Amino acid sequence: MPILVTWILLTLYWILAIFSVSIHKSFTLTLSLGGDPTNYFYFMRHLKSIVIAIVIALWVYRIPISFFQKQKNIIIISVAVFVLQLLVFVPWVWITIYWARWWLDIPFLPSIQPAEFFKLAYVLFIAWWLIRKRKSINNDNQLVLSFIVINVLSLLIFIFIPDFGSALVMWLTWLIMALYAWMNRKKVLGILVVWITGAIMFGMIASQLSSRFAYLQKRMTYFISAPSDEDSKWIGRQNEQALAAIWWGGFSWKWYWKWLQKFGYIPEAQSDFVFAAFSEEVWFIWNLLLLWLYFYLMYYVITKLVYVKDEYSKMIAIWLLSLIIAQAFINIWVNLKILPNTWLTLPFISHGWTAIMVNFISLMLLYKIIKNK
Repeated sequence: MPILVTWILLTLYWILAIFSVSIHKSFTLTLSLGGDPTNYFYFMRHLKSIVIAIVIALWVYRIPISFFQKQKNIIIISVAVFVLQLLVFVPWVWITIYWARWWLDIPFLPSIQPAEFFKLAYVLFIAWWLIRKRKSINNDNQLVLSFIVINVLSLLIFIFIPDFGSALVMWLTWLIMALYAWMNRKKVLGILVVWITGAIMFGMIASQLSSRFAYLQKRMTYFISAPSDEDSKWIGRQNEQALAAIWWGGFSWKWYWKWLQKFGYIPEAQSDFVFAAFSEEVWFIWNLLLLWLYFYLMYYVITKLVYVKDEYSKMIAIWLLSLIIAQAFINIWVNLKILPNTWLTLPFISHGWTAIMVNFISLMLLYKIIKNK
């Protein structure tokens, strides 16, 4: 029951945030489309998404966890999602923003972000694989190598999109799961060193070969050194405007609807930077409430997993929780300029029907696992 209450409170927080911060973007978009402009385009659109997400989450709730433990079922799901993710490399079906392929625009269907489905399938597949191999993974170097190869192939897809935000979230959850699955810490440390070294070398080489990686290199350079040239200022404007919104009033706030920065100053105020855009109105207490909801969700799930006997269910729960919490705090740290911009949304709060559907499914699976024990 506490999970459902947390779910409801996060949804109410979303309603207040999106209703306010999406006004300018909604009006601008609907004005360019012709007809009567509206301030509530994103809000009404997302309300429909929430209804659809709840229906799908309830349908998933009826599926027994044992369904995902069967080899045939998990392979079918994994292959289907893998192929869906690969469609972003097919011409004419993907939408490009700053050289990154984010959404599939399939005729007669709403645009979808396959990366969100990929994360969920990744959780189910790796949990299934680890449960079958966990007892011998520390004694068999071939299994460790197989584990590395599976994860590298998964992350390479996001690197070539490029979607380093999703790759970072999956990398963090992989680290948590490798330790949870009792993998030797020395092996985990060795893998981390190899991955970090490989990522740095790949970034240096790729930035010289492709404009899409060069753009990301400029963003990283701005984050580290904040150069003063106009091109770098334009690349870093998102983080600067987000900081201005969050710290504008210090520990006070402008009160609900009394916005300034989100009036076209903060890019993507309804998605990537919803935390910053809404902070200008509600900082400090409401942001503490949001953080408390995330922390409480983490605390409650971890304390209740002690009573879950099925190791597969427990592993899925740990991984789903890691995905939600890692993405939430990476997004908030980006808004606070602790991290460079990653294009990650804030779970349960940001606009995006694919993300909200996967968030609801994840929370429903957590509720099911804890309830059934």
